[in-house]
Amino acid sequence: MFALLKTAERTNNTSFSNNYVFQRHVFAYRYSHHLKLVGEQVLEVGCGEGYGIALLSPYTEQYIAVDKKRPEIHNFSDKAAFMQCRLPDLSGFGDELFDTVICFQVIEHIREDHQLLTEIKRVLKPGGKLLLTTPNRLMSLTRNPFHIREYKPLEMCTLMAAHFNDFTVQGIYGNDLIMDYYRENKKSIAAFMKYDFLNLQYNLPGYLLRIPYTLLNNLNRLLLLRKMEDLTTGFSFRDFYLQSLQDDCLDYFVMAVKQ
Repeated sequence: MFALLKTAERTNNTSFSNNYVFQRHVFAYRYSHHLKLVGEQVLEVGCGEGYGIALLSPYTEQYIAVDKKRPEIHNFSDKAAFMQCRLPDLSGFGDELFDTVICFQVIEHIREDHQLLTEIKRVLKPGGKLLLTTPNRLMSLTRNPFHIREYKPLEMCTLMAAHFNDFTVQGIYGNDLIMDYYRENKKSIAAFMKYDFLNLQYNLPGYLLRIPYTLLNNLNRLLLLRKMEDLTTGFSFRDFYLQSLQDDCLDYFVMAVKQ
């Protein structure tokens, strides 16, 4: 029962039932490794469980991760450090300190999304880059009560244009195996949602839905694992790829440069 109540918002690789989401998140870190982080000062805002630190900090000059909660499973090296803070506040950092800021699967949790981007831009050096991912609202299967909002493609581009003149928004997509799982997930969730006669998932405040959402979400992933075990356990970050922005991408991958 405790495992069913563990939030999937801080995803890690300790359970095969979360492997789809975990590998989807890992893809962004793996792709970022190719974007010239060597010798850079890097800030990660919203580091979650900290697996991004292990994947990227060895290639950087200094990697600082911030979140409201310290990662439980990470041992920090000489190159990596953690600072506790509550986003969007980055007042603990001065102006123009970082070559790259990483913000993966975070902005959807932040009510003051414009303030977060303003703060990120402030701490970036001129010419520094922001790497950001967030879910595509058009591909979400149900309301996530842990998210303040999700963005449609045009909304994502409009948000970034309000803060950066130089940016690109690409889509993160899955191969046929990933999309088979996505479709099975969609059918399974639809089976749960048919009992929501009063449409409570949209009519109740988010904080009242978090426990039932977590319970049903984890139960659904366990059922899918039993149904598609060979597929689910075999997912890799290599099953995801970047392509031009379309309505059917799973996540957005944003790269913005401070001029």
